[in-house]
Amino acid sequence: MPSPYRSVLGSELDRLPPCLRDFHSIQTGWSGKAVFRVTRGKGLLRNLVAWLGGLPPAGEKVPVELSCRAEQKGDRWVEVWDRNFQGFRMRSSQWAQHGMLVESFGWISLGYKLHVEPPSLRLEVIKAWVAGIPVPLFLAPTGEGLEKGNPDGSISVRAAAIAPILGQIVCYEGLLRKDDL
Repeated sequence: MPSPYRSVLGSELDRLPPCLRDFHSIQTGWSGKAVFRVTRGKGLLRNLVAWLGGLPPAGEKVPVELSCRAEQKGDRWVEVWDRNFQGFRMRSSQWAQHGMLVESFGWISLGYKLHVEPPSLRLEVIKAWVAGIPVPLFLAPTGEGLEKGNPDGSISVRAAAIAPILGQIVCYEGLLRKDDL
């Protein structure tokens, strides 16, 4: 069964560099390591929202381990992403649905439109659900993501979580490298 990214992008996935094609063509599993800079928005309220949302704490040069595994859940092919930010764990599930990539972080789910912009893949939030209930984007927690495939096989990653009125809650960015298997 094709990965969620292949299901959404089809042949457009082939326009990305080999490291991104490999990363998003998971048939069983993928693992890698990174060093990220994690920043949080300033203020008590933003930090409370980050904590309630299960988002990582701020830090410079934070070692991160990422493992992704493909699972069949009912009639759906799902990728489960486990992130370990130096002991802080964050899990999400991703799947293809109605031409978009959906990612669920517990009770919050985001629907992304995927944009292939070689050598990068950009994720744009176009839908959001809280506890399974659709929420208008102007009221919803959203985010943005950018992955760039580098000639050395590493992937430059930038992911940000944004809340209505408050703005950016957390952002993590850095270089991700596939583990040697």
